[in-house]
Amino acid sequence: MKQQYIFTERAHFMCPGMCFGIIGVLGAPFDRSRLSRTLNFVTYAHPFLKAVIGFEEETDRYFYDITESGKTELITFDETVSGADDERVLAQFDLASKKDPDLFREGLLRIYAWRMESATCALFVFHHLLADGRGALGLVREFAQMYCDGKAPAYAEERLIASVDDLPRGADFSGISRKFVEMYNKKWLKEGKKLPYEQYHTFAQKYLVTHTVARSTEVYEQDKLGELLEKCHRQGVTVNDYLLARMFEKQHTSKIIIASDLREKLKCYRQGALGNYASAFTVKVKKRGRSVWRLARIVHSEVRNAVSDTSRLCLVLSLYCVMEPGLIDAAAAAALGGFDSEAAQSAGKSILGLSEPDGYCITNLGKLESSALKEAMFIPPASPAMKLTQGVVTVNGKMFICSAKRDK
Repeated sequence: MKQQYIFTERAHFMCPGMCFGIIGVLGAPFDRSRLSRTLNFVTYAHPFLKAVIGFEEETDRYFYDITESGKTELITFDETVSGADDERVLAQFDLASKKDPDLFREGLLRIYAWRMESATCALFVFHHLLADGRGALGLVREFAQMYCDGKAPAYAEERLIASVDDLPRGADFSGISRKFVEMYNKKWLKEGKKLPYEQYHTFAQKYLVTHTVARSTEVYEQDKLGELLEKCHRQGVTVNDYLLARMFEKQHTSKIIIASDLREKLKCYRQGALGNYASAFTVKVKKRGRSVWRLARIVHSEVRNAVSDTSRLCLVLSLYCVMEPGLIDAAAAAALGGFDSEAAQSAGKSILGLSEPDGYCITNLGKLESSALKEAMFIPPASPAMKLTQGVVTVNGKMFICSAKRDK
């Protein structure tokens, strides 16, 4: 496999809070040896599970350094939990996410597992460099199928977005926005600075400990979700449109960021691969104070327009393609007071929105049916730019919504 470099993923590299979780209920009894054996099969299928991050001095680039053995940490507990939303499982994620992993020595995934009555509850803690939400959910499903049914996953070749040429045609970053980025690029190069990973790592650990995140969950059982789906159908909107409208009203905001999967639009993507193949765009609503369903219909139209506009859909990825890599690395630390660079601080605040946590975001991983994965919950990453982030996923007709609210 060709060397895979961190390119658009650099936005997740030196930024605290870029771990997220998927809790999966596996439809087979708790068995430590089976968990370990399953992990071995899944690791064989996904090279990035054997990777740490490496650095090439001659090219000044970071890459996925694939070693000979798996790097995933597997920890099991003897206590019994009730399900995906058990407080002890969420508490373990909070504990795990307060530790900034040393990516040059540690793997990109940690797994924790508990007993359940005739089932197993597993918490997968991903670093965003390993996968986006949909890729992570796919990995959890493969793990469940191997654990329950012995169905080994197929090998998945990793081919990440490597240049702007890998983006869909029409994904141009131009106009006044590009001029601003070029201005910050010039300032950054003129400063001649660089943020060493070790310095970032020290800053990130302190940031994660001192900046708290409160998490809450909401569950839609089959009956409740069925009623919501029926109402959405009558209104001509999706569940995601409804959730966006609800957030607009409850949070009194005029814009929300949502993630969008680009797998079908990217020629570099290989079926089942990990890595990041998602973009994000902003949905804006000028006037609120109307019924949630009327607002949902407005949102539906806005989302449809955004998805049909390749330039708008790929704006974030296009931005990362034109920003100086070192500037992206330093943006979060500089904007949050952990690195001295006027260029990086300005870019982090004005372009990446890292001046304070005042953004709102929803990431919906969609729905799936599975006999092996009984239920799942997506714990979204708590970006320093986001005040409130919601992660949504539906498995076997049961929808979990997990909210992460960052204090200022």
